[in-house]
Amino acid sequence: MKYRNYKRVMAVVLAGALAASAAGCGSKTTETPSAANEAGAMTEITITADTDTAPTVNALDEGLCSWTTGGTEAGTVNGNDYAFTPVIYINEGAYDTEKSVVGDAATVTDTEASNLNMTIEKEAVNGIVVNNSDYTIKDSIINLFAAAADGSLTCDFSGLGTAIAVYGDSDLTIEDTEINADGVANLAVFADNGSSALLNNVKMHSDGGTLYEDYINSPNQGTMVAPPWILGIMGNSRTTNLMGNDSTMSVVDSEVSASNWAVLSTDSGSNMYLNVVNTTMDLTGNEEDLQAGGLYNVENPYTDRNGYGTYIIGNAVETFLGTKMNVGTYASIFTGGTGYYGNLTAGESYDLLAADGSTHYTYTAKEDVQTVINSDTFGFMAHQGDNVCTLDGVVVNSAFTNFIVKSGNNTTINVENGTVLNAENGILLQLLDNDDSTTEFNTNDPTVGMAFGTTHEEYAGFPTEAIDPDAASAGGGMPGGDMPGGDMPAGDMPAGDMPAGDMPAGEGAPAGEGGDMMMGEQSSTNTTVYNVKDSALTGDIFNGIGWNANELSQGKVKQMLLDVNLSGSATLTGAIASTSCIHSTYDGQSYLKENGITAFDSAADAKEFASKFQAVSFTIAEYFNIGQVANMVKSNGLNDINVTLSGDAVWTVDGTSLIKSLTISDNAKVIVEDGVTLTVDGKDFAAGTYTAADFQ
Repeated sequence: MKYRNYKRVMAVVLAGALAASAAGCGSKTTETPSAANEAGAMTEITITADTDTAPTVNALDEGLCSWTTGGTEAGTVNGNDYAFTPVIYINEGAYDTEKSVVGDAATVTDTEASNLNMTIEKEAVNGIVVNNSDYTIKDSIINLFAAAADGSLTCDFSGLGTAIAVYGDSDLTIEDTEINADGVANLAVFADNGSSALLNNVKMHSDGGTLYEDYINSPNQGTMVAPPWILGIMGNSRTTNLMGNDSTMSVVDSEVSASNWAVLSTDSGSNMYLNVVNTTMDLTGNEEDLQAGGLYNVENPYTDRNGYGTYIIGNAVETFLGTKMNVGTYASIFTGGTGYYGNLTAGESYDLLAADGSTHYTYTAKEDVQTVINSDTFGFMAHQGDNVCTLDGVVVNSAFTNFIVKSGNNTTINVENGTVLNAENGILLQLLDNDDSTTEFNTNDPTVGMAFGTTHEEYAGFPTEAIDPDAASAGGGMPGGDMPGGDMPAGDMPAGDMPAGDMPAGEGAPAGEGGDMMMGEQSSTNTTVYNVKDSALTGDIFNGIGWNANELSQGKVKQMLLDVNLSGSATLTGAIASTSCIHSTYDGQSYLKENGITAFDSAADAKEFASKFQAVSFTIAEYFNIGQVANMVKSNGLNDINVTLSGDAVWTVDGTSLIKSLTISDNAKVIVEDGVTLTVDGKDFAAGTYTAADFQ
């Protein structure tokens, strides 16, 4: 598969030709590296493929990594994810020259590295490794140009092959610096094992590369260098990764980008805090084949830069203030955590919290900056755990459904204070049965241990039969409970909205992404809550949970209720309905979008659509069909919707709506437009205006 041609910024910069470049983010004008550095002031370090290096640090023996289950790669390639070769190693507060490739480098001290121009062209070599140390890296350029890295040696779970990696009881500051990474699973920055990293005025890019031909797509962290296809994304570049218990990363006044997979990721760990302020986050795409052998040779018709901005797992708390995000598939994927998306107000100070509850960094805004998210496909997706997403006065533009919630989790979505949501296909919220629950899953793959099936199949036509909510597992699909490579999220989630100027606090519990791992079987009814306050929305809301879609559905997909609450001055113009869902091809999605169809209320029309556009069977190469569904208005008793209006809220019903209950109080009202039917618990309400008096 070819990705979009992207002009790389990764060029070797010679000290004699060094030109200062402005950061160009918000009102920040600090230069990178410092304009004070004159020609010849930089310390040149170049590690080529011919450089005679050998592992000098055993990361397990020295207790660097929180993740300790790696070491053997897939296929015929054997490796050691903990055999580190650091160019510069800072350990226990000291510059360890004996375990550093360069020995004693100028401008590197026990507490600071500055004015470095480091170029690494050798695979599986680390730039700077910091462990149990307070350290500053500034005014530098670090290029990890290991383009030949195919994922057989590098590892972005241990940090092997990362430009800058920090571990343990460390407080790392990176400022006025540019970091570039090229090659599969080569990270720009990795933070793990309770460390904290502040990235201030930093420009980072991860370009990825081409996977080795024998690579098997799997949620097994021990072999993973690309996301499980069942997430609906593909790629092999993550710019940063935050792992371990109680780790913290704050990114301010910076520019961060990756080609495909992830811009800022969290993974195996718990109670991780990620703060992103006045920063741009971009997925860019690239021109390289994703995998040798051409497995992914089908073009993604939705985007050429697929992947997500952030992953939220393990009771992580992620805060975005004045962030500009441009992504291909999702802004964030929720798998058990809290995401707050808000704005910056000029002159106001914001305490960015660390995982231990202390203030990691206080940021004072120089100007008003609104958070704006642009996605070529979906806005957000939740598919596991307990989640809270708060959109506070921000703008979210998505070419297709704004928020997808899949069966098997509890998610609360708060839309407030004038938030603007634009979904070009007209769907604000879609609940659907989790695709991974209805795809084969092998827990005993002879090579990688765990592997998803490579084909998703479903019965032809919109399903009309509900699953048995009490059925035992029918086999296949992703099993529930704890999985190898990381425990599933557990424990209480931080609740409520983010107070002005501060980040929400919360308790974490042991958890692991499982490398974007998914959960299939659920044991009880889940609930999604969609709260809209003081915001004007246009679009539809559908609950398509609980259908017998294929032979794996029984015991793998169960009930999810939906509560929609409008309060304050909130207005919603759109349909709210229980629905039946099928996967749709790109041509089908285009047909629906072009004709303004969000759900069929005619069984005959739905049948005709399904005969032309249903994705009854699609392979791993068509991963982009994951989450792309069409709706038919229908209740199965497991996808009930309860709607509550209070204050001065108004719901204008402009499409066929089917809900279980409707509660109206205060001055709120429901307006049913001409030619439209609202059905509440079997009772039809024709065109008209309805208030609290009509539902006493």
